[in-house]
Amino acid sequence: MVNNRSLVVSLAILLSFVPSASALAEKPAVDLAEGARLFEENCARCHGAGGAGDGRDASKMLPRPRVLTDGVYKFRTTASGTIPTDENLYKTISEGLPGSRMPNFDKLPEESRWQLVYYIKSLAPSVFTPDQKTEVLNMGRDPGEFKADMTKGKELYTQLGCNACHGAAGRADGPSAPTLVDQWNNPIRSADLTYGWNYRGGSEPRDIVTRLIAGIDGTPMPSYADAVKTEDAWNLAYYVHSLQVKSNWSRTLNAAAVDALPESADDPLWQRAERTDLRMASNYYVNGELVPARIIAVSAQALHDGKTVLLRLQWHDLNETKEGTPDALAVALMADARAKWAGGSLRGWPSTGSPELDLIYWAAGWPEAKETAGLSLAAPEKWNGSRPTSASYADGEWTLMIRRPLQPEFEKGVSLMKNGRVGIGFMAWEGSSNEQGRHRSNSSWIDLVLN
Repeated sequence: MVNNRSLVVSLAILLSFVPSASALAEKPAVDLAEGARLFEENCARCHGAGGAGDGRDASKMLPRPRVLTDGVYKFRTTASGTIPTDENLYKTISEGLPGSRMPNFDKLPEESRWQLVYYIKSLAPSVFTPDQKTEVLNMGRDPGEFKADMTKGKELYTQLGCNACHGAAGRADGPSAPTLVDQWNNPIRSADLTYGWNYRGGSEPRDIVTRLIAGIDGTPMPSYADAVKTEDAWNLAYYVHSLQVKSNWSRTLNAAAVDALPESADDPLWQRAERTDLRMASNYYVNGELVPARIIAVSAQALHDGKTVLLRLQWHDLNETKEGTPDALAVALMADARAKWAGGSLRGWPSTGSPELDLIYWAAGWPEAKETAGLSLAAPEKWNGSRPTSASYADGEWTLMIRRPLQPEFEKGVSLMKNGRVGIGFMAWEGSSNEQGRHRSNSSWIDLVLN
C-alpha cells in the first residue's frame, strides 16, 4: 500500500491525461488513494504491496502473479510491445484469467474496478506516460462460423508453426513445448487448445483472433499481424476454436450397465457412458515454492456388467514416457462417499489423520495395474491385487482402460454395489517432467455410482 501522500498526488497528476474524451466519458475521476486502498485489500497478497509480484501468496501460485511494475500485459487489443487500453485492464480485472489464480472481481462496483485500473497503471509510470496513446488493432470482419474457411485455417495452423508448440491436435505436445520460457525466464507451457475452459484471454473466435494479431507479450506467443491477412487470421481462429472439446464437469461419475464390457477404447458402447471431466492441480512445495504438476485435467467414463466395472480414463501428457520415471495414474476409492470431505483432499494425502484408501496404480509400460488398500503409494509394483489394463498414447493423449471386480478379493478393499455410491478420485504423474511421489496432479473427490 502506498503511504507517501506526495507520491500519490504526483501520480494522480501523471494519470490525469485523457486520451479521448469519448473513451473516458463514463469513467470516474482518478482517485489513486482509493485505488491504493482497493489494491491493498484485493490484490497485494498476490501481486505484492508495490506490485512486484511478490505478495505473501505468490509462491503458492502457478503461473506466478504479474509483475505490475514492468507494465507488460499479455491480454490486449493493442499492437505487440505496446501498452494495453484501460478497457483491456478493466476486462481482466472484471473477468479474471481462467487457468490461473487470478479471480474475477465482477462483484466489485464498477467505479472500484476503474480505480484499480488507474492505480495499476501508476505502478509502472515509465511505461504509462501522459503522452502515450493507445490504438486498438483492426481485427477485420468476423466471417461467422459457416463462412470461415476451415481448410485454410488448418493449413495456416501448420504453415505458421502453431503445431510446433501446441501440437498437431492442439494438446500442447509440440516438439518446442518442453523448451519454452517466458520473459522472466520461468518455464511456460503452450496452451492446450482443446481445453477451451482454460483459455485465459477468452475462447471465442474473436478472442482467439485478437491473440493471433496482438500476440501475448511476455511469452513465446508472437503477433501474426504482419504474417497473415486479417481474413486468414479469422480462418485460423475458427480452426483453433474447432479443436476445443466441450467439457462436462460433474460431481458424479455414472457407470452405465451393459450386458458385456467392451474390449477396446473405441468400442461404440462407450457412447452410452457419460463422460465426467475433473480438473487436476499440484500441492507439492519445495523450499516454500509451489512446484507445477503438468496434467491439468482427467476425463473419466465407466461401464459395468454387474460383476466388473470398466474405467476409461483420458488425459493429456507431453510425451509417452515408459523408461526411467514413467507416466503414471492412480485411482483412489473411498468406501463411504459421504466421508470424502472428512477424509480430506487428495492433494495432501497421505497426511496425519488421513484415511486408508483403496488404490489402483498404473504406470506406462506395465501390462496390468496393481491394487492395494493402505496409506502409501510406495512400491506399487509389489501390491498384490492385479487389474487388467489396456493403454494407448497418441497425439499427446493417454487412453487407459482398467477392469476392476465389484467385490475385491482382499481385506479393506472397497465394494462396489449397484445403486451404491463410493468416493473416487485420481492422481497422475507426467514422467517427462520427473513427477513422482507427492509431486503429482490431484483431482477432487467425486461419487462413483453404478446405475
